Amino acid sequence: MSTVVLPGRPGAAPRDAASRAGRGLDILLSSADTAGTAAVIDCHVPAATAGPPLHRHPASDETFVVISGTLLVHLDGQVTELTAGGLVHVSRGTPHTFATPPGDGAHFLALHTPGGFEGFHVAAAAAERAAGGPVPTPELITLAAGFDWQLAGPPLLPTGELLRLPG
Repeated sequence: MSTVVLPGRPGAAPRDAASRAGRGLDILLSSADTAGTAAVIDCHVPAATAGPPLHRHPASDETFVVISGTLLVHLDGQVTELTAGGLVHVSRGTPHTFATPPGDGAHFLALHTPGGFEGFHVAAAAAERAAGGPVPTPELITLAAGFDWQLAGPPLLPTGELLRLPG
């Protein structure tokens, strides 16, 4: 299935349907556009933003391409600082997370193969709109589990360290 994506095309879902709580997330290419083979999300994350909990996608690969700014990526037990032009490919099943450092946000593309995970972002944004604000992390984790996402640890902080959990 070949697809040309043009902004504002008739019948297209609004690109910002997945934006939530200070994070601009635009689905540029959905799994519906590719017969499930891929999805591309355009992400704008402000400076000093902690990432999602360390997680894995058991049935999909994820690739991040940094357009501008700085993205901290925790992968294979190490944190790498990616700047414009930097790319990281995360093989399915590999624990990973990301954050932005103080003083520098990030604009990046996230490619999922196969597609489908982008549905989580749409569902999370809808849940936030229904709740009138941010949804608690435990609820987001439950929601994400329905979209090829498994919890693997704590979130990455803007300092580049994983959050230390009590106990």
